[in-house]
Amino acid sequence: MKTTLNKTELVGALAALGKLVCRSSPIPVYRAVQIEASSNALFFRTHSMTEEIEFRANTEISDVFKIAVDFDFFRSLVRNCRNKNLSFDFKDEKLHVDDVPLAPIEGEWTTAEEPQGNSVTTSPLPENFVEVLNQAAPQVNLDDPKSILNGINLSRDGITAMNAKELFNFPYKFDLDELTLPFPFALMATKTTGEGNITVWSNDLYVMFTVRIGKWRWTARALPGAYPNWKRVMPDSKALKHYVSFTVEYADRLKFFLKSVADAIPSNGIKLYRDSVGFLTLRDGDGHEFSIPAEFDSSWGDFALTIKKDILLHLLSKGHTRIEFSDALCPFVASGGVGQYVAMPMRMQKTERQTQEATAQQPAPQEQHAEITQTAPHHKESTTINTNNPKEKSTMIDTNTITHVVSAPAQTITPNNEPTNPLDELTANIEAMKAKLKAMYDESAVMSRKVREVAIAQRQKEREYVQTKRTIERIRTASGF
Repeated sequence: MKTTLNKTELVGALAALGKLVCRSSPIPVYRAVQIEASSNALFFRTHSMTEEIEFRANTEISDVFKIAVDFDFFRSLVRNCRNKNLSFDFKDEKLHVDDVPLAPIEGEWTTAEEPQGNSVTTSPLPENFVEVLNQAAPQVNLDDPKSILNGINLSRDGITAMNAKELFNFPYKFDLDELTLPFPFALMATKTTGEGNITVWSNDLYVMFTVRIGKWRWTARALPGAYPNWKRVMPDSKALKHYVSFTVEYADRLKFFLKSVADAIPSNGIKLYRDSVGFLTLRDGDGHEFSIPAEFDSSWGDFALTIKKDILLHLLSKGHTRIEFSDALCPFVASGGVGQYVAMPMRMQKTERQTQEATAQQPAPQEQHAEITQTAPHHKESTTINTNNPKEKSTMIDTNTITHVVSAPAQTITPNNEPTNPLDELTANIEAMKAKLKAMYDESAVMSRKVREVAIAQRQKEREYVQTKRTIERIRTASGF
């Protein structure tokens, strides 16, 4: 029996189904989409080694079949269809889509079936579960060598994601034991909303789960291992003595300002402080400032906090409008939007002006020289200049050598003997290289524009020359010369 489906709905579903298709796999079924007709619905499935995602499209069909076809060919056929509805018909052991037959792909399609009994645990999901996953995704470091940190944790304390610098938590009480989801590329691509539930069970080797939301079903293997105890880094609410809050409208203005801040500064720190008028002022490394009305605690004073640009953008993108902290060296908590956001501020080194002030407070150079001569004579350095030119010998003092005694400079700042992190140095070098490349790209763009302007001006001069020449010829012809 032939049936039809809406093309727009199916094209949107294929965007999420394609996230689990491995086009370089030597196994054909991992490059395929399985289409099944059952219970007046068409089911579209793709899977990888550890995940499977399914989309259900309700339709009136009485046939019962199951076939796997090449995903890329099927997607191109759907996209190139000129009709609003697609026709599906299964006959002669082939699936015909808009009267185009699709050859089946041979291979065993393995699926993880849920067991029956008390070993299965089911818990409802928050209504905006997929949106929360999208908010948690920027805090997941997929390059972390610990595989448990490559996912998003579900527990009785909510949904949590973190890396070495940021932490996101959405409070929600799940009725299940702690579970860490692999990074949900496919589920986030569905952009589905509504109520759903999660089912968890265990087999002999792994912990499996299934997420059902609307027309989607996502089955995967949970990440093994224990998730770090992230509650240890959460600051005590009683210790958060400072706060600043602003409205959503001014939060959008802050995002606009931060996006205009150049990325050329390796540290990329944004300083937050309260100005004399009582506004919250943001200052970047180049000295640009932006102020908005805000509400402060009574003990704020001249306190200042430095936060990285990308961290500020992350918390603002989550809708947070309140920042609480104890001091500039402890984690701060952002709230007011989706969940709560915890991150570390930046510890800025002494500036050049502070270094000069510290140098000015040192004793006079003569006093330094006298003190060093008495206590540490081995700090002296001698520089000898030989005079081999006879003319120079006749005009200078009789001795052939001149010795200059230079006192060792006084140390004004204690050196930092802590070992540097090679990863931080590499990151700083990469950021500096990016800044140089961006500057070179901007310069090349300016040069290209100048070249085009010169070419246009040259063509204009050539046209003027030709017109002038023609005018002179007309005058000569008219005058008879």
